[in-house]
Amino acid sequence: MKFTGSLPSVLLLASVIKATPVSNDPNNHLTLRQTASGCNYFAAPRCCVPTICQCANGWVYQLNQDNLNRGLHGCDPPWGFIATSNAAFPGYCCREAADGTLIEEGGQTETS
Repeated sequence: MKFTGSLPSVLLLASVIKATPVSNDPNNHLTLRQTASGCNYFAAPRCCVPTICQCANGWVYQLNQDNLNRGLHGCDPPWGFIATSNAAFPGYCCREAADGTLIEEGGQTETS
């Protein structure tokens, strides 16, 4: 009789444990970064690109300063259109060599 009385408790405990969200789910961080606009923060300081918004299609926009001031995501929605790619950003200072390495303004080749 003692076993049948504790069986529902064990089953309840098992269901609660199974229903607890996994905190280290590899897709959890991606879900937290999603925005309705499909744009996220991007920066490439070595290539003279400050923090901007880059959208799923590769286009870059200004950060939404009003949203940032209110503690919201600065890319949801982004502000003014800048360029159709990072390389088209005004002041972009990196060039890519044939092997895919970055050539910076001074002519130095970066392998990372």
